[in-house]
Amino acid sequence: MKKLLALTLACAISLAMLAGCGSGSGSGGSGGGTQTLSMGTGSSGGTYYALGGVMATAMESRMDGIIISPQASGASVENMNMINAGEFDLGIAMNATAVLAHEGKDAFEGNPVTNVRAIGVVYHEVYQIVAAASTGAHNVEDLAGLTIAVGPAGSGTIGCTQAVLEAAGMDMNTDIKPQNDSFGDASTKMQDGHIDAACNTLTVPASSIQEMLTAMDLNYINISDEILATIQETQPYYSRYVIPAGTYDRQTEDINTITCQAVLYCRADLDEDTVYQVTKAFYESADEIKAGHTAGKDISLEGALEGVTTPVHPGAARYYEEMSIEVDPSLLID
Repeated sequence: MKKLLALTLACAISLAMLAGCGSGSGSGGSGGGTQTLSMGTGSSGGTYYALGGVMATAMESRMDGIIISPQASGASVENMNMINAGEFDLGIAMNATAVLAHEGKDAFEGNPVTNVRAIGVVYHEVYQIVAAASTGAHNVEDLAGLTIAVGPAGSGTIGCTQAVLEAAGMDMNTDIKPQNDSFGDASTKMQDGHIDAACNTLTVPASSIQEMLTAMDLNYINISDEILATIQETQPYYSRYVIPAGTYDRQTEDINTITCQAVLYCRADLDEDTVYQVTKAFYESADEIKAGHTAGKDISLEGALEGVTTPVHPGAARYYEEMSIEVDPSLLID
C-alpha cells in the first residue's frame, strides 16, 4: 500500500512538473505565460527602426502577458519574407510591397507570401529623392548617370525607386549607378561626396535628410504628374504628396513627390486573441507613439484600413467590429 501511495505521489509530481514546463514564455504562441512577439522594423537611420522601438514600448503597457521585441531588418521586403517564414511575428511594411508580395511579383517573383495578414495603417510613407546641389539635378530624368543610393537591401524603397525610374523611361541598373545603403549610411556617403543622390521612403521631415543639410546643400527631386500617372496604371495605391516649402532648411519651394502607406502586418497563423490585443493596444497607444516619434501623428483608427488591399487578420477585424470600423468582406479570407 505504501509503495502504491509513493508511486501515485511520484506520478502526480511528475505531471505537475510537465504542466509547469508547458506554460513558460513563447514566441507568437497562445496560452499561459508571457509571449514574446518579434517585430521586423528597418535599418538604422530609417523611420521603421526608430518608430518600432517607440511602438513596442507604448503597446506593451496595454497588453496582458505580451512583449514586443523590435528587430532591425532591411524593412518592407525582408519583413514580408520573414513574417511569411515565421521568423517574425509582426512587421512594418509598405502597402505597395505587401500587394506585390501577395501577388508574387517583382522581388517576390514565383514566391507569393501566404502567411501574412494586415493589422492596420501606421503612417504615410513619403518617397523623397535628394541630390547634391552640385549635380544640378531637379527632376527624375536629371538623375541619369549619377551614383545613387536606391534604398536599403530588402526594402520597399528599392521597388519604389525602380517604379519611378521605369515610369520616366529609365533602367535602374543601366541608366544610373545604384547602391544599396541604409538611410543612415546614405546620409553619411552624401556628406562625404561618395554618392550623388539618395532615395528615401520616410516620414516628413526625415532625420537622415536633415542630417545631410548640416553639411551640404541639397536639391529636392520632383516627380511629375506624368510619372505618377504611369505608376498608378499598375500600382494605384501610390498618390500625390506635396512637401510644403520650408519643411527642410533652405527648401524654398514645394516638393512634388508620392506616397503610400506603412502598415503593421502579422503572421496569418498568429492566434486571434493575440492579434486582437496587439491591434487594440496599437490604436489606444496613438498619443504615446506620437509623443515619441513624429510618424505617430498619422495613427488614426478612422484611417486604419485606408489603402489596405491585402487580407486582414481576424483578430484585427474583431477589434474593428467592436469599434464600428467597417472591414471590406473581400479582405476577410480566414
